[in-house]
Amino acid sequence: MSRLTARQDAAGVRRDVWRVDGNQFIAGMMYVGQWEARARGVVKELMEVSDLLYVDDLASLVYAGRTRNERTNVAQFLEPHMARGELTVLAESTPERFERVREEAPTLASLFRVIHVPALDARATLPALLGTVRELEAEGTDSSVRLSPLALETLLSLQERFVSHEAFPGKAVRLLRRVMARQGVSTSGTRRFSSGDVIDAMREQTGLPDFILGSAQPKKREALTWEMQRQVAGQPEAVEAVVDAILTLQSALQPSDKPLATYLFVGPTGVGKTETAKALARTLFGGEQRLIRFDMSEFVTSSSITWLLGRPGAPDGELTTALRTQPFCVVLFDEVEKAHPRVFDALLQFLGEGRLTDGAGRTVDARQSVVVLTSNLGVREAATHTGFHRAADSAEAHYLSAVRAWFRPEFFNRLDRVVPFRPLTPAALRVVVDLALEALLSRHGIRQGNVLVEVEPRLLDLLVEEAYDPRYGARPLKRALEKRLTLPLAHHLVRRSADDLARVELLRDGNDLRVSVEVLVNAPAWAPERPASAWSLAEVSRLLEETRSRLEALMSKEVPEAGELAERLHRLALEATDIRDYELVPRDFQDAPSPASTVKQMLTSHSSHVGHLGLRQRPVYEERPLHVSNEEQLRRAQPRVLALRDETAWVEHQLTHLARGTDVVTVLVEGLGDATPSAVWTVAHSLPSALGESAMYLEAVHADGRTEWFQSGDERSEDLTLRRVAVRMSAIGLREVLAPLRGYALVDLVHGDGPRQVLVRLEHLSEDIGSLEDVPRVMAAWDEAVVRERDARRSGAASAGAASHVILRGREGVTTGRPHDSTELTHVASGRRPREALAWAARVLREPSQGHD
Repeated sequence: MSRLTARQDAAGVRRDVWRVDGNQFIAGMMYVGQWEARARGVVKELMEVSDLLYVDDLASLVYAGRTRNERTNVAQFLEPHMARGELTVLAESTPERFERVREEAPTLASLFRVIHVPALDARATLPALLGTVRELEAEGTDSSVRLSPLALETLLSLQERFVSHEAFPGKAVRLLRRVMARQGVSTSGTRRFSSGDVIDAMREQTGLPDFILGSAQPKKREALTWEMQRQVAGQPEAVEAVVDAILTLQSALQPSDKPLATYLFVGPTGVGKTETAKALARTLFGGEQRLIRFDMSEFVTSSSITWLLGRPGAPDGELTTALRTQPFCVVLFDEVEKAHPRVFDALLQFLGEGRLTDGAGRTVDARQSVVVLTSNLGVREAATHTGFHRAADSAEAHYLSAVRAWFRPEFFNRLDRVVPFRPLTPAALRVVVDLALEALLSRHGIRQGNVLVEVEPRLLDLLVEEAYDPRYGARPLKRALEKRLTLPLAHHLVRRSADDLARVELLRDGNDLRVSVEVLVNAPAWAPERPASAWSLAEVSRLLEETRSRLEALMSKEVPEAGELAERLHRLALEATDIRDYELVPRDFQDAPSPASTVKQMLTSHSSHVGHLGLRQRPVYEERPLHVSNEEQLRRAQPRVLALRDETAWVEHQLTHLARGTDVVTVLVEGLGDATPSAVWTVAHSLPSALGESAMYLEAVHADGRTEWFQSGDERSEDLTLRRVAVRMSAIGLREVLAPLRGYALVDLVHGDGPRQVLVRLEHLSEDIGSLEDVPRVMAAWDEAVVRERDARRSGAASAGAASHVILRGREGVTTGRPHDSTELTHVASGRRPREALAWAARVLREPSQGHD
């Protein structure tokens, strides 16, 4: 179409193109005869000016205008004008849609000269992509756009593998436009896009995780099983089925002519059938919003099929529209046995071929979806058998027999697997209550209420004891959770000030609930540093001279045992001299020709003359002073002088405590409540661990619930969840300067489920951990002390509403879901990074006159 328009413009022929489809003719129609009047006006205008009518979906003209009682449509209105040659129409259609036109309007179909346009392959699509890049570059304001060759290769590969329901080159061009709508990396006026940008755009389109798209390491069955078991409790058969579907897609072994998988979940009510479908949507497609759910008890009449697929006059069915909008999804048909038999007939095509036809004859591709059907067939009979739920093989055989008896063979044969669900045991309910608690703590009122909630595990055990009923599964448990936890939390939030930050602990007291509240306040500032703008160059120079004098005094003492401390003093003195001579002088340096180099010498050095041995003479350069402003000197020197001052105080502090020997301090970093492993890792890595014979010990939880301590750097499998970290540090005078690193870290999470804050506790262990073998003994003593403290709060012996200090604040250090070393945490009392707080604390301790604010 673009080429046709350009050719006419070159020939000086004015012939506009009108692009329409059937929906535009009937859009906004309210009265009988309204679309006819609109079509009449369009035809009249086209005939008068001889413009071209372009229809991008020919079949839409056949269905536009139809109602339940009226078969008249837009195509019938245009047909006689086209037959007389009064209109020139260019139309697009897929082969399937054109067959519908032949069936519904054979006369209209016969008026067109049909030109078959085959889809391109991936190789032939590459020139089209390059042309699109040039077009987008011409449309935008950027000087140029660059895509790496690997980015184009990745784009074509991903579209070929995952977007089978569309054709090249269109699907590749559409993804390319999404990629280039992103920010990219700008360098020298050029926006550059890499394969990572393509992966990000594809992830947004499909929801597929990185390990499926290929930008991360493939996941093993064990890791996926562990991940699903954390979301689906007590249903090993369901976990196995879901993991199989994910591994099939990861290995690119999914069927090409049907949905990715079709499962029938059968079992009692409240055992997690719907939750399993949600877990599959979260794991495979990135979130529960990718779950399309239909309650089949609403489709019990013969006419209800039109709600799913649409009808002439209202062609947009709920199922077809949802799949057209988002083909990468989980489709859940809940209680499928309650639907009308006509619904089963319609689903045969869906389950068998992975496609549906809506009321307008449009084909919807469903091959990128996972279909889950749930049913209670056979549950009543199963409940009459004593011990039935303990025999997995017997349960599977029973449910399979019930399903075969209910569904017709052609429907049953389209199911990939019948998955039996077991009645929930108390152990499985314990997992369910953990998941429900996580959902409760993520509610808006708690996230925005300045309250951090921690629930004692014994209280959750009480909920399971009170709510366990194998007949109703997890539903009574969720009601008990609302009554026991949600309502007390709501009462607390109403009574407290919204500005106060508090840690709320919910404890079990017999068969009742006790609430313990700990107010959290920022640690008071110690000798706060003036902002950089408040310093003058003279003050910085004076501070440098004071620090140099202190260094000279310390070096003159000649302490024989100083050793490494004496070397550090010498290095600090050299740095002080360097700052004085190069930062606090009003000049910088540049290379300039020496006066000894005459003009003649400089000219001959670039001429064809050669000197002795054939070498050209070269000019001689020297450094000449160049004036630098006071502001620039201050900007350069101030941070170096302050750091030098604090490091000098730290060495002086160590010299003072030299006779005491090396201090060994172990800081325990432990997440509270719903703190994530990455939050614990962020806090642990922010500590000044590189001191003396330092070590880091980590406690992690295996998939089966076992805990294990190991030393940082040891190889471990991926199916571990970090629980807490013990950081062992050793240095002279360490005990005093580590005192400010005791309290709570308030960490802002940066996950995609919305902002929230979690607490991480930092405590100094009373016993030394000399090696990994010492860790279990020391931590057992610590855990016993924690239990005693909790019992005191439970009995009311501990002071209510006691205030505790938040010593660290900041964001979770995460990139692409993995913790990294460049933490965003700040030490509240000093305003510095935690690693820099030691020298600061040493200076404050050496200058008590500055005191506390």
